[in-house]
Amino acid sequence: MYYLRNIDLRFADRILLENVSFMINPGDKIGLIGRNGAGKTTLFKILSGELIPDEGKVELPKSTTVVQLTQFLPEDKSRSILKETLSVFKDYEKIKARMDFIEKELSNENTNQDLNQLVIELGELQEKQNNLYDFNPEAEAEKILKGLGLSQEQLKQNIGTLSGGKQMRVEIAKCLLQRPDILLLDEPTNHLDIESIIWFEEYIKSYPKAIILISHDEEFLNNCVDRVLHLEHRKVTDYKGTYYKYLAQKEISNEQNKSAFENQQKVIKEKERTITRFMAKATKTKMAQSMQKQLDKMERIELLEQDNAMMHVRFPYAGRTVKVVAAGSNISKAYGDNIVLSNANIEIERDEKVAFVGQNGMGKSTLLKALLGEIDIDSGNAKIGDNVTVGYYAQDQSDALDRNLTVLETLERKAHPDKYTSCRKILGSLLFSGEDVEKKVSVLSGGEKARLALACLVANPSNFLVFDEPTNHLDIQAKKILKDAIMSFEGTILLVSHDRGFLKGLSNRTIEFREGELKEHLGDIEYVLAKRKETDFRQFSAAATEEKSSSSDKPKLGYNERKKLQRTVTYLERDINSLEEEIASLHKEMENPKFYMQSDSTEKTKLLGVKEAELLEKMEAWEVASEELEE
Repeated sequence: MYYLRNIDLRFADRILLENVSFMINPGDKIGLIGRNGAGKTTLFKILSGELIPDEGKVELPKSTTVVQLTQFLPEDKSRSILKETLSVFKDYEKIKARMDFIEKELSNENTNQDLNQLVIELGELQEKQNNLYDFNPEAEAEKILKGLGLSQEQLKQNIGTLSGGKQMRVEIAKCLLQRPDILLLDEPTNHLDIESIIWFEEYIKSYPKAIILISHDEEFLNNCVDRVLHLEHRKVTDYKGTYYKYLAQKEISNEQNKSAFENQQKVIKEKERTITRFMAKATKTKMAQSMQKQLDKMERIELLEQDNAMMHVRFPYAGRTVKVVAAGSNISKAYGDNIVLSNANIEIERDEKVAFVGQNGMGKSTLLKALLGEIDIDSGNAKIGDNVTVGYYAQDQSDALDRNLTVLETLERKAHPDKYTSCRKILGSLLFSGEDVEKKVSVLSGGEKARLALACLVANPSNFLVFDEPTNHLDIQAKKILKDAIMSFEGTILLVSHDRGFLKGLSNRTIEFREGELKEHLGDIEYVLAKRKETDFRQFSAAATEEKSSSSDKPKLGYNERKKLQRTVTYLERDINSLEEEIASLHKEMENPKFYMQSDSTEKTKLLGVKEAELLEKMEAWEVASEELEE
């Protein structure tokens, strides 16, 4: 068992943690949640020994190993990815280097070394290596790196050839490979795509030791944790069960606390009235004094404070556009030898909500930027339609915002003239109040920069909103508010995201980037995942190719058959739209934590399963019919 007992931590006059105590069991999978700035990362630093609390202590057995995922990238960019990953095993590296040297000497005909002695030493080193670990570090490293989305060919490349996001995957692999007793992971999914996240979930669930996760990805949290620690108002509350169970439990406990508080307040007021009445009568003064003592000894129920500070987001609409809002034909783009897009074609129509999904590096952000004219393309054409006003949320806010300006200056420079006088009000709605608006962009946290970028969108009417990974630095509550704002926006939406919970029910068309191709799905991320059976994305690609090649041998359709198929496609599209609306409505109901306390929640959950299965069947029938028509 591992314990944190009565932890207090202050920064100047600010109390960040107060009397925090909890226990960690070996094998626990814990989600540490709370708003940005609540102290989650600080608590990690205390657990890892990086910070010493003002009061209290961390009790760990001497042999306990604690590893924390840091945001620091490797300094030596010349090492291979595999070698950098294995660098966490110092002894293994030394033994491996010596074994490699001996093997070279044994194959060298001109060596001056004693061959018999080298053979003996090689055997001893192999035995020592086998005794060091109960697994093969190199094989395990390859397995983890591949699971996190790196290819076999990449493992031999220098780590400097990877993007910052993929270098962070190597850091995650290094943490997992060490197999510590307590593994601390702070926002690990920020640098992972959907495929890698699904693999990562399975790895975490099978991990035999304790893991504590900080994440704003609700789906990931729910699939990984069996316990939730909620850090709020300097204290930690412990909940058993998954993240979604925590939401229901917290709602119930809040209601119970409120009810108990109100009932006790009624009792107190009644007693106080009686005491006041008795004190006025000399014959009952002693009784009143006795009642007052009892009342003073009563343990008072405190009304739990609710953190009601909440963003308010509404994107102003700039009016109706032409039918085709954005289009690209035969777009190709390469960065050096790396061909990211090759003859890509896309068309986005008015009022559509389109999502780009797929592995990192497949060209999602590149195509988005190409459509907006943010980058030059090597060949092809990209165009934004007439009367289209774009609102663009860039992935890296550090590049998009001027570090030398204040929050208010940034918004005033970017705001539409009609919104200029409303800048302070807009910033207030995004939780920048008082002196916050005078902060320089250079000192803002990732979450604050994200909110400032959203404020810039709110201050400019648009009819085509484009988001590139908008959830990376937003907490759970902020993501829900952003999602509601996107769903209620009257215009067209294009977004890139790896957050399944955020994407769920948000798009009516999903474009998957895979192996240099764009594959279109008429549904949201749930439909795509269901089609891929959620755990095996890679097999789907091969199956789709096989299906396509086998269908190419079919004879061409006659006129009557084609007309019949066209009618079938039309009817199926009508049914699909109707089912999607019903499913979206059920999902909206289920997002409310009170849903699971309703008497008909079980029936509605079953109904959702039936509707999703029916939708999947209709979509498959639509695809078959559509492919026949195309031939």
